[in-house]
Amino acid sequence: MRGGALPLCFWALLLATAGTLNAIWTGDTIQIGTFAAAVTMILIFILALSIRSRGESLRRGEDPVRPRMPEALPRTSTGAAAIGIGIGTLIFGLAFGHFPIYFGIGIVIAGLGRLAIELRAQRLALRQARGQAHDPAPSGRRDAGGDRQ
Repeated sequence: MRGGALPLCFWALLLATAGTLNAIWTGDTIQIGTFAAAVTMILIFILALSIRSRGESLRRGEDPVRPRMPEALPRTSTGAAAIGIGIGTLIFGLAFGHFPIYFGIGIVIAGLGRLAIELRAQRLALRQARGQAHDPAPSGRRDAGGDRQ
């Protein structure tokens, strides 16, 4: 992925700035250490990304090696949103009672089912876009020329 580490560089810069301001404001060692650990972990992740991609993750622009094939780029995902809400409800239930835990598990299961449906539809749309769509089961109807519809 070309340019994939650039948002992480911005995030590390933002955290370093916030950590510096926090160090000036409070001078508390534990907070300074927490910010420094967070920035260090992000920089290590950026380094790992750039090593793995041979520097492509730090370059901007389109990937010259990637072939021009149709790709599925979903704008929204109800299943992913439901999974996130379910996990949040489940974590909320850890502090406030059993009902949110069960409710969160139910939402996560429903979200996983919805995500499976979305992925299946995505694969079908990709297959059709690439011209490899399989003809569904014939309906048995014939047009005026005798061909199946």
